[in-house]
Amino acid sequence: MQIAIASDEAGHEAKQRLAANLIAAGHEVTDAAPPVQGQGRTDYAEQVALSVLRHDTERGIIISSRAVGASVGANRVPGVRAALCSDAHSAHVGAKIEGMNVLVLALHSLDDERARDVVDAYLNATLAPIEVVGGLPPRRLQRVFAYIRENVARGLSVTELAQVVGMSQYYFSKLFKMSTGITPHQYVMRQRVERAQEHLRESRMALAEIATQVGFETQSHFTSVFRRLVGATPKRYREMHQASPLVSVPSPGQQKPEEQKSATAA
Repeated sequence: MQIAIASDEAGHEAKQRLAANLIAAGHEVTDAAPPVQGQGRTDYAEQVALSVLRHDTERGIIISSRAVGASVGANRVPGVRAALCSDAHSAHVGAKIEGMNVLVLALHSLDDERARDVVDAYLNATLAPIEVVGGLPPRRLQRVFAYIRENVARGLSVTELAQVVGMSQYYFSKLFKMSTGITPHQYVMRQRVERAQEHLRESRMALAEIATQVGFETQSHFTSVFRRLVGATPKRYREMHQASPLVSVPSPGQQKPEEQKSATAA
């Protein structure tokens, strides 16, 4: 299963341990809001919710020291049902009966073993369908998401996006915000920054080139938007995250570095 996971700063270590367990169990885990040094992402709950909404991931898990606030934040995104659960039964029923697609865990009320039980119950439950009222019809919304994803490297106007689903600019903007909680322009900016984060983590491409690759006209505009949404400059983000995956779990039969050294020495 594809799972989006995120936490506030206090929950970072717990998130890492949970992610390692999920990956070991065969799930695909994406950190929807990687932290920056010295501070956590303030939009971590919303980022998990958006990941689930646009079907990048099937479900979301949030670990937070402010779990009620995280639940409220995720639920601001229409089409997402987030709830705080502290026991396996509630998590299972929440997914199976209520269509809960984002699970919220309170950092200070669950130990690792109990958290695993709650998460397992949540993931093992068949997710009930969610009826979305208002906003863009789900298929049209996903069509817009796909169009933005495929064309994020160039200029995208609201008029162009409205034409993708055959609507007027005014009507489209209104329904898009009802569906996502943010304006089309804000969503495009977030998508550009997310694409930039991938480049920064995985390549040594120059910052100016990355800015162009993700649709910014100037590096200064790229840096300004990136800092506002992420909390760090692109350069600082690269220093912190390059070659530093969400978790590092040796695959079956793979030796850890210390084991390789010992084997070499032997």
